[in-house]
Amino acid sequence: MHIVKLESENIKRLKAVSITPQGNMITIGGQNAQGKSSVLDSIAYALGGKRAVCDRPVRDGQDKARVVCELDDLVVTRTFTKSGGGTLTVSNKDGTRHTSPQRILDQLTGKLTFDPLEFCRMEPRAQVETLKALVGLDFTDMDRERQDLYDARTQVNRDIKKLRAALQDMPAHNDLPQKEITVSDLMTELKGRQEHNRANQAKRDEVHSLETRISKGQEYVTDLQSQIDELQRKLESAQGQLDQLQDSRDALQAEVDTLTDQDEQEILDRMENAQEINRKIQQERDRLRAHEEHGTLETRAQALTNEIQAIDQAKARALHEAHFPVHGLSFDDSGVLLNGLPFSQASQAEQLRVSVAMGFAQNPGLKVLLVRDGSLLDENSLNLLAGLAREYDGQVWIERVGEEDECVVVIEDGMVK
Repeated sequence: MHIVKLESENIKRLKAVSITPQGNMITIGGQNAQGKSSVLDSIAYALGGKRAVCDRPVRDGQDKARVVCELDDLVVTRTFTKSGGGTLTVSNKDGTRHTSPQRILDQLTGKLTFDPLEFCRMEPRAQVETLKALVGLDFTDMDRERQDLYDARTQVNRDIKKLRAALQDMPAHNDLPQKEITVSDLMTELKGRQEHNRANQAKRDEVHSLETRISKGQEYVTDLQSQIDELQRKLESAQGQLDQLQDSRDALQAEVDTLTDQDEQEILDRMENAQEINRKIQQERDRLRAHEEHGTLETRAQALTNEIQAIDQAKARALHEAHFPVHGLSFDDSGVLLNGLPFSQASQAEQLRVSVAMGFAQNPGLKVLLVRDGSLLDENSLNLLAGLAREYDGQVWIERVGEEDECVVVIEDGMVK
């Protein structure tokens, strides 16, 4: 559809205008503050719904305002009151009214206020959001999930780096026992050896005692020899005792000769080194555990990378399958692209062509674009815009300062001059 007639009364700076557009580009001219913008606002207010209406649509000094926008098959009438009220009716050319007028307009207009020049001036991120909305691509959830994965991978890689640095400072110890040394076990072993050695010493002392007694017995025998006649009986008895003592001494000496003392110093040395050995064992456990954790983190980082790549591939497929209004148009994280290059690097003509194509694609039911700041366009751009309007069989309502010959409608003091 197209606009075939526009009537606006008391909208902002307008008093009363009636415009029957001719051709595909309708130029609204006039000096500043005369009501040019109010003409385009009238179209937006009539067809765009409450979201397009400003806080004070009624002309100062008036109580109400009205816009009638006649389309090919419909007539849209919207009224406004100074207090903020108003009405909306949408009817067929035969006068039949629709019961849900705003729903009809929403289905028809899409985003009526799309301005090609405004799109060209948008920040790259805003251009991308506009283009995604046009082609029906919403990567919000994907981007959020990707960012979460990216943040998680960043943290894992940061942990890997920290752990790798810690591993480099951890000493490695070889030939260590499997279990830590327990000092209490060493004390028990030392006590056992000490008891064994004390028993050995007792036997040695007993041998020494026997040797002393033998020496005394020999002296006694010598004394008895001088009294052999009187003391023969005692001599024989003493000799027998001496023989027994010698036998006992010889038997015990044979046993003593085979005795071997156990090394107490080795236990003492191990007790002295136990704390250092245990420290090294703990260090080795920490190093092995850090190696295992390092491998786990690297595996996690790779898994996160794979998930990020999967999201990127899904987005790439969606972009490839999307229907863009202009061949070569796409976008990435940096902004809108045209033939693989940033949209800002495209020529003014290319940017205008893309913007107009997007505008008409957003409003397929009502091919109407509203262009403000039309005075910024040179003659070549105006000719291109007119050609594009004809190419897409659409209407471009453009506002320009001045009263040049190309101005189809000139507004002065709120009325058509």
